[in-house]
Amino acid sequence: MVPVLADQVFILQQVVQLLLAQAEAPHDSNLVLQLALTELVKQVMRSFAQTTAVEALQGHLLHQAVQTTHQLLQAQVGTTGLPCDLAPYFERIYRSQHEVAQAMTELSWRLVQTESEVFRARTIVDTAPVPFGVTPLGIHAIPEGLLAEPLQPCGLQREVLQRDYAVRGLHFPWEVTVQGLTCIVESDGSLITFLEGLSPAQVLQAGTSFELLARDLYVPLVVAP
Repeated sequence: MVPVLADQVFILQQVVQLLLAQAEAPHDSNLVLQLALTELVKQVMRSFAQTTAVEALQGHLLHQAVQTTHQLLQAQVGTTGLPCDLAPYFERIYRSQHEVAQAMTELSWRLVQTESEVFRARTIVDTAPVPFGVTPLGIHAIPEGLLAEPLQPCGLQREVLQRDYAVRGLHFPWEVTVQGLTCIVESDGSLITFLEGLSPAQVLQAGTSFELLARDLYVPLVVAP
């Protein structure tokens, strides 16, 4: 179970600790540092994609995320220079995360396009273990997309999804395929899919599959005694 909570600060602290440790062996490439730094950049990209106007990104989401990550690390370390050279690490991130950045930008753009086009109120599903709302997106009689959001704090059941669905992505956003329908799971628990090109009957079936996926995705948080 993956808790739905912001972990950018935690990852930032972990990277800082790894940086300070790396300063003692500056000529050695650190795979753990590379992985943690990559995840931090992805967290920053996700934050930009969710809160920044798509036009302002101008197709440079990854570049802006790398610059911001460097500034965040500089502020955390609190010195005039970082304890080791991060250029080689960022070069690998540029190569490995280019397609991820493009996908995030496209998703952000499509979300912006549909934000003001919701044509009817969301449906509340209160019979699930975690109540959630499903909002049809679009301005036409046939919805062009669906957005599900949990109505209370919850966890995300990646293990269940991996058992019953095709899941791609080790980190958010996850891409989940159910009966040919591609859905995107974000770290805040939002679940979205787009329905362009589907017939009315296919849209109806997609809505049923989408709701079943949301039921499987959300799980109540266990409160420690």
